[in-house]
Amino acid sequence: MQQAVDIRFPKLPLAGALAFVCAAILVVGAARLGGLPASPGLSSTGVVQSRTLRFEDASDGSVKIIDAGTSQVIAIAEPGTNGFLRGSLRALMRVRKREGISFSEPYRLERWSNGQLMLTALSEGVAIDLNAFGHTNAAVFNAFLVSGGSNS
Repeated sequence: MQQAVDIRFPKLPLAGALAFVCAAILVVGAARLGGLPASPGLSSTGVVQSRTLRFEDASDGSVKIIDAGTSQVIAIAEPGTNGFLRGSLRALMRVRKREGISFSEPYRLERWSNGQLMLTALSEGVAIDLNAFGHTNAAVFNAFLVSGGSNS
């Protein structure tokens, strides 16, 4: 015959964890009901530079980066280079394929006053915070702003 094992959990740590969760819910609820914005960092920032871009695959495997306003080719990603650029575009193109949206629709690249660098697929409303992938990866896209983006 098996004996029942009596497992007891200390009540004080359990009560502390429950109190912490309840306090967090109350603080967030009070802040939202009190009118504080959900993202205080973004509410005080604005776009300082932007550029509308299109990306086209070339027959040699390169990717053309085109200013959508002027149709000028501003950069070319040669085959086998720019893995972050290609990976980001691949992910965005999968969304376009699934939604039945033309691959030639433009993207908006924006630098915010807080340093955030965003790539937004205008037709889908999908935005990627490029800084989240590290400074080196964001610099790939930042070069497209530096090479002639418009100031907002």
